[in-house]
Amino acid sequence: MEVSMKMVYDELKELRAEVSVIRYSLIPEEKVSSEEMSEILMIEKEMEMGRRFKLDDILAEL
Repeated sequence: MEVSMKMVYDELKELRAEVSVIRYSLIPEEKVSSEEMSEILMIEKEMEMGRRFKLDDILAEL
């Protein structure tokens, strides 16, 4: 299956939405360690930065 830039872009948009839902759905009473919160914020920051990766490198990891 060939992967197009549009497919990658659509997947990134979906992942961004999922991360947002996860972030806002944390139950306030639930204890989230500072390490977990740092990881959530780091993922969000990386998504906002829009870092670029070579498609071949990503596919090699699958």
